[in-house]
Amino acid sequence: MSKKRKRGTRGKPWYRRGRDQWCITVGDKITTLVDDKGLPVRGRDNRTGAEKAWHEMAVMASVPDNGSENEVRSILELYLQDMERRKVTQKTITTYTGYFKSFLARFPELLVRELRPFHIHEWWQKSHPAWGNSTQNLSGSAFKAALRWASSAGKGGAIIPTNPLEGMPLPTMRKRSAEVVVSDEEFTELLRLIKSPRVRDILFVAWETGTRPVNLTRATKEHLTEDGNAFMFADWNTEEGSAVHKTFKATGRPLAVPLTDAAKEVVHRLADEHPEGPLFRTPTGLPWTDLRLANTVMHYAKQAGLKGRFTAYSCRHSRATALLEAGHTDTDVAAILGNTPGVIHRNYSHVAAKVNRLRDLLNRGRKPTET
Repeated sequence: MSKKRKRGTRGKPWYRRGRDQWCITVGDKITTLVDDKGLPVRGRDNRTGAEKAWHEMAVMASVPDNGSENEVRSILELYLQDMERRKVTQKTITTYTGYFKSFLARFPELLVRELRPFHIHEWWQKSHPAWGNSTQNLSGSAFKAALRWASSAGKGGAIIPTNPLEGMPLPTMRKRSAEVVVSDEEFTELLRLIKSPRVRDILFVAWETGTRPVNLTRATKEHLTEDGNAFMFADWNTEEGSAVHKTFKATGRPLAVPLTDAAKEVVHRLADEHPEGPLFRTPTGLPWTDLRLANTVMHYAKQAGLKGRFTAYSCRHSRATALLEAGHTDTDVAAILGNTPGVIHRNYSHVAAKVNRLRDLLNRGRKPTET
């Protein structure tokens, strides 16, 4: 009588009936195979899916030894896994995943040693001809980050010897700061059209403070300072696994958002109404998200005749512009908005241009004075 072969001894996938999972055996260790969503491969008749997952696992295991002979696909997949480990926001991971899938649909078997900036440009032109400079910049940055990570000894373990996209220039992102600035009168008219107090609250506080909209979507009573005069976004009052604020990972510093007297009145009323959870909520009581807020603002902007001119970020850009025009320094405005003076100078150069235009008008309206 022949001996029964031990399951998985040849390393091939086998079906674990008790758990409805496909597995492989390596040595004495049983490993469950997972699909591209990280879920166990299930179904007794799903041998094809199991073998696909097994093959991909084998490819990933050999990545450190293959260097530039790796498929670009493998590097991008490992980078996404690293983003998950680093708890990068789901929004960013979803965006990067979309870019990578689209690129790999055009170049499914491209090797790292074959990758050139040309491939990125061809992907833009052939797969996404309608993309503007900003989207090209964002998508190109995603690929440069992935290849830089893979070639860095301190990050990706130098699994590829060099970064083939090193030095690749990217299109300059379109700066819309000047295009989405609105006046106090225009904002007042917009608020007049909004009947929902909850929509009015978040837009009003955004207008008063100039903070990033996402900060208000995250704000809770815990974020108020002891004297109640500001929001403070820091690691000690942020739920584990959640983003603190946009620049926290780079700076490690908390973000203070000063509240004007008018904004403070609204925020404290909301803190009394919602001692737990988000202060700002949608008309149906749900927490605001970037998408919900953007769509709501778009709806009311169209009603107010401000379509394309008023966005969720218009409050921030308008406040920065007003402060600079009032004579405040880049440094002061940067501190108020939670930014750096360099960013303020770069993004709001239209203020300097406006001042120069007024200077020219003043010069043309005067006769030279003898000295």
